[in-house]
Amino acid sequence: MFGFVVADAGALSEEEKDRYRAVYCGLCLALRDRYGQLSRACLTYDLTFFVLLCNSLHEPAETQGTSHCVMHPAPAAPRAWARSAWTDYAADLSVALAYHKVLDDVADDGDLAARAAERLLAGAYERARARIPEQCAEIERAMAAIRAIEGAGRNNTPALSDSTETACVSPLSADATDTALAFDPDAAAREFGRMLGRLFAHNQGFWTEAMEELGRGLGRFIYLMDAAVDFNDDAASGSYNPFVTLGSDAEAMRATLSLAAADAAAPYERLPLVQDAHLMDAILYSGVWAQFNKAYPPQDALAQNEGSPQSEPPRN
Repeated sequence: MFGFVVADAGALSEEEKDRYRAVYCGLCLALRDRYGQLSRACLTYDLTFFVLLCNSLHEPAETQGTSHCVMHPAPAAPRAWARSAWTDYAADLSVALAYHKVLDDVADDGDLAARAAERLLAGAYERARARIPEQCAEIERAMAAIRAIEGAGRNNTPALSDSTETACVSPLSADATDTALAFDPDAAAREFGRMLGRLFAHNQGFWTEAMEELGRGLGRFIYLMDAAVDFNDDAASGSYNPFVTLGSDAEAMRATLSLAAADAAAPYERLPLVQDAHLMDAILYSGVWAQFNKAYPPQDALAQNEGSPQSEPPRN
């Protein structure tokens, strides 16, 4: 669904690349087994990170093997895969999140491709709702809240959120200032973070609080990163984008995203992660910046270092 939480391949060893692909392929097989072949279109690397994280944290039993893949037909060699109980949960989340992304696309422009995808995923989503009803209810709540916030932003009206977190409030316009109406540029990002935090917290036991905090920070970062990457398109189309409303430039967005990345990294650093730790570091500390750095190439190496969460030291 997101497309940002991916590994920095240049930072990985060949063994780590093989491990990353195996967990990714395991998620693909879980989607097939639980929701049918078409559901494999919901596959992303974003929830592969979640599987790696939970496997490292809880050390569950893991099944491994090789199989041929319909996406890589013969004469390609069989591909290695690895699965655990967390893979199945990630498959359920993949379907639920993808379905709501499609609903969002339908609401935005209603094109034929989005409507077709909605019909194709509707049955799979109903099965996901039966398996993870609380999580689907949270996704439905959050997406409705985000649509309301974005609609308010497009209409130059106050964006309201029931979050108790401190808001970063900025005047929307001179008229809004005169009438004491303020635009909260962080409202939708906080809602997305709140949602992902609750999804991450599921069955985490002792680590529930830290995992919820990590999901909350990562979700807020993802929403803001998406806004930064889509800045020019949204500015041209008039679509809701908090950075466009604030008139942010690349460096302002980079600074905001660096702080958001640090918020996600803080609880991550507190988790006792050993297995695949370096692989996950290559996702959270550098891989998540790939699309931003492509859209806004740093002016020089110094700017790149300052704009990346490399200021967060890798775990030992």
